[in-house]
Amino acid sequence: MTGQQHTESLLVINAGSSSVKYRVFDWDSLSPLDGDKIERIGESGSLCQTHRQAFEQLLEDTKKFNIKAAAHRVVHGGDFYDTPVLVTDEVMDDLRSLSVFAPLHQPHNLDAISVLRSLAPDMPQYADFDTAFHAGHDPVMDAYALPKDLRQRGLRKFGFHGLSYQSICSKLRGERPDLYSNKTVIAHLGNGASLCAVKNGRSIDTTMGLTALEGLPMGTRSGSVDPGLVLYLGMAMGKSFEELAKILYHKSGLLGLSNLSNDMKTLEENAEHNSDAKFAIDVFVHKTSQHICQMMATLGGMDALVFTGGIGENSALVRQAVTQQLSFLPHFEVLVIPTNEELSIAENVRKLILSI
Repeated sequence: MTGQQHTESLLVINAGSSSVKYRVFDWDSLSPLDGDKIERIGESGSLCQTHRQAFEQLLEDTKKFNIKAAAHRVVHGGDFYDTPVLVTDEVMDDLRSLSVFAPLHQPHNLDAISVLRSLAPDMPQYADFDTAFHAGHDPVMDAYALPKDLRQRGLRKFGFHGLSYQSICSKLRGERPDLYSNKTVIAHLGNGASLCAVKNGRSIDTTMGLTALEGLPMGTRSGSVDPGLVLYLGMAMGKSFEELAKILYHKSGLLGLSNLSNDMKTLEENAEHNSDAKFAIDVFVHKTSQHICQMMATLGGMDALVFTGGIGENSALVRQAVTQQLSFLPHFEVLVIPTNEELSIAENVRKLILSI
């Protein structure tokens, strides 16, 4: 640790509703110097009852480092931002307007920026976006079949998990350049889950949309459902908008299918004697396999399937079941590559700062 306090560093923050994950990178080499996750914020018995207390602890834990700037993961950049940006009041207003499209993440990402601004007002703060990696899609990939006036309001697919996909592409470029330039589908499977069709390090298509509800079933999120189902819940069953959001974001996915847990490990442990747990796994595998074929249709084939994320990296059962369901396809490689979203953020923000 000697001398670290004299070395410039970059603080990367990924804030959620009840946790703050951070990592400190050396400014010159981007090698990790420190990192931790402050969890259970606001829960009974936790030392940190508020995000402000969590950031006070974070600043105390990292005061030995000469932090040049802080870089935040922000889920939705919308049409405003497709590269990292220095946070200003105007930027915050833009990003707050997108919270309706990412209610599980965006408000907490922005609260983290606000709290840190109040505690360390002289520290420059930057935002980097999960949507940015998908910027530049062919409009055909992102269009919803809606009236033109609605589409002109920016109602289209944006896609998410971009920082994870960037991380995987960076590793492929260095370790498997043959696959980097070919047709690869990346499966980021976890409590949030999506797929991305990539070629030459670029996103060509992805399964998530305007919001992080579209596509695969997830931990507690429904994934794609018939829009008429949502109309039925509202018009025939009298569900309010708030109730609909709670159902689709918090009560569905693996949790809703199993009536047990949103955690794949728990479901696997119970699948042998709990038919609902097995059913949830089977639906997840089936939908994932179907959507992989959707990504293949965009790419015109698939040379490799890369699993990442909490489920993708840790569930051999899911990986085996998905590849088995796709066994009718011509040969493709299957890889498991851990993602490093924090390093992607550090690389992007450092590049921006050096360009100024």
